[in-house]
Amino acid sequence: MSRVFSAGVFLRTISKSVCLESSTVFIIQSESITLIVMLKFAKTSKAKGVDSLQVVRKLKLQNGSHQHATPKSPSQESKSTATSSGASSSAASPTHIIETHPVTANTVAKMKKKLAPPRTIEESSPFDKLTDKVITNIFSYLTAKRLCRCSQVCKRWQRLAWQPCLWTSIVLSKRQKDVDYALKCLIRRLCLETPYVCLSVVRIMLNGCEQLTDRGLGMIARHCQDLMHIELAGCSNVTNEGMFELVSRCPSLDYMDLSGCQQVNFMNFPSDYNALRASALQGQTILLRHLDLTDCGSLDDNGLRIIATNCPGLLNLYLRRCYQVTDIGVQYLSAHCFMIKELSLSDCYRVTDCGVREVAKLESHLRYLSIAKCELVTDIGVYVIAKLCFKLRYLNVRGCAHVTDKSMDVLARGCPRLRSLDVGKCPAITDRGVASIAMNCSGLRKLSLRDCVNITDETMQCLSQYCPELQQLNIQECEELTLRSYKMLKKYCRKCIIEHTNPAFY
Repeated sequence: MSRVFSAGVFLRTISKSVCLESSTVFIIQSESITLIVMLKFAKTSKAKGVDSLQVVRKLKLQNGSHQHATPKSPSQESKSTATSSGASSSAASPTHIIETHPVTANTVAKMKKKLAPPRTIEESSPFDKLTDKVITNIFSYLTAKRLCRCSQVCKRWQRLAWQPCLWTSIVLSKRQKDVDYALKCLIRRLCLETPYVCLSVVRIMLNGCEQLTDRGLGMIARHCQDLMHIELAGCSNVTNEGMFELVSRCPSLDYMDLSGCQQVNFMNFPSDYNALRASALQGQTILLRHLDLTDCGSLDDNGLRIIATNCPGLLNLYLRRCYQVTDIGVQYLSAHCFMIKELSLSDCYRVTDCGVREVAKLESHLRYLSIAKCELVTDIGVYVIAKLCFKLRYLNVRGCAHVTDKSMDVLARGCPRLRSLDVGKCPAITDRGVASIAMNCSGLRKLSLRDCVNITDETMQCLSQYCPELQQLNIQECEELTLRSYKMLKKYCRKCIIEHTNPAFY
């Protein structure tokens, strides 16, 4: 809605209510007069304390009597101005009525933006002064999700955020709902420079992504053929078909974590697989060196046979809680995988002394062995391990109730390089067996005697005397130990962390 002002009142109102940092032009129109006012505000020094106002006015009268008037020269205009100013002191000048349009905040903002001077180097963002190398180094610490967000800031960040050197690893969390779609978008963007192939991606970690399917794995297999490391822990919807695509198309695959993939028994082909697809893997050697199949309940001896025959270079194999594995499957391992250094058969309750005898054929290569809760394993199995695997560093026989001091004596003499031993919940172990370990394995670092009810203060004395480098000791539920032996061990093994349940030790 328009308002009516006199020219003088309008200028005074504008000067008091509007503050602009740059020049602004107001156009006031009426039937008889057009007034173009340029207001320019410049901040003066603090001594003055006020803003100076420079007003440039250009009046153009369009009356009937002056429509064909000739323009005045500059000298005549100055004279007429002086005369009018002198006359104003004696008589009041006539007031010109003008019609104005209301000035809103949006109008002022738009005009400021149009008339604002371009940004100079001094006024630019401090981040713009950094080189591409420095920004790339900063981006290297960001996750895949945050890199995608940074690529939307500006064109420069988009160019730097999608450099191949920043995408050697793809990490997606379990919070990602549609993992297959996220992988599709990432791979499509990374394939722009090298169509159909992501040469830069060598590590993919999708732990806990339960929505991942064989479709997503097939996309990885087709486009990331230089993949070396993949983690799929907890991806319960992945099946053998996805595993087959992965191992057959990614020949450089070195590390694979499939713990918790219940539907995977590793390339044990379904009935709908034709001979052509199955033959693609025949005669091909998979270069896997690390394979974790923990909690893969569907893995059986046949699947373990396929693993052993196709992955002869395995170094680390973990079969924890693979309840269908028996001595036959372990026999395949000893026949084809001669280089295994770490092997875990924890909770494989069907494995007996015969299976442990097959494991002992690995001899000097074996460094780590866990047969925890293999209740059918006795002193015979531990005896064979101690005789042949003389470079053993770690042994876990927790829960093997049939293991006694006899096997501990043989183990102490046969494996003097032992660094970690777990004989928890072996009630037949006494002070004699632990003393033999302490005297022959002086480099022992970790020892677990949890729930060994026959352990007394004599064991603590031997450990404090012969194992000064002991770092961790578990004596929970060993009720025969006293505070005196506890203090003595703390005195001679100062770096040792002791886990106990005796209230008197606190």
